[in-house]
Amino acid sequence: MASMKDIINSPLLLALVVGGLLYITGFALVYLKKAYTRCIELGITKEDLKKVIKSSLVFSIVPSLSIVVGLFALIAVMGVVWSWWRLSVIGSLSYETMISSSVASAIHFSSSAEMLQSASGREFGIVMILMSVGMLSGFLILIPFGRKLSKSVDRSDKGNTWKYVLSGTFMLCLFAVYIPVLVFGDTVQMLVMVSGLVVAVALGILAKRPGLKWLNEFIMAFSMIVGMASSLLWVRIFG
Repeated sequence: MASMKDIINSPLLLALVVGGLLYITGFALVYLKKAYTRCIELGITKEDLKKVIKSSLVFSIVPSLSIVVGLFALIAVMGVVWSWWRLSVIGSLSYETMISSSVASAIHFSSSAEMLQSASGREFGIVMILMSVGMLSGFLILIPFGRKLSKSVDRSDKGNTWKYVLSGTFMLCLFAVYIPVLVFGDTVQMLVMVSGLVVAVALGILAKRPGLKWLNEFIMAFSMIVGMASSLLWVRIFG
């Protein structure tokens, strides 16, 4: 029977991932062309569009550093190809690591790293299904309720507080799921989270000053990079 390492290093998985990424890239380029053409029809000049495209590129590169940092962290758990696929499409580092840790514990491995070394292909299949199907739940909910939900949020600007209740509830649900895992997992995880939080709060305060609003685009990237870097210190002290 194939092992987990056999699957994550297989040419077939690599071909499927490359095919999926090419499809998504093509899809994005098609709609970029449609949007560009529509803007020209609306009378927006090509010079203005070039400025928007350039600024969008600049403000997309640095925030994406947080995803690159997450990729290197996930590679140690899921291998290169599957990590590349998950974080390139719809996954998030926190979700992927939580699922891999939960599955590793359920099948009696002490850590995700041990699962990578010793798990069978069938066990890795469980991880892949949970990661993929779990992420689809949001889309399945949006199919019947997305339009009504969007319209209700749009109407909330007319004296209705529904938008703020919805966004606040969403953030509280995220905190309720992820914060206990980080706080009660181990000391290093908790300190890494606190380090990133301190940086995020500090940058948020600085971003309120005139001339520093651009920092809002980079808060996540900088906080993740500092958090990952701080892990070297915390591991040395508490590891």
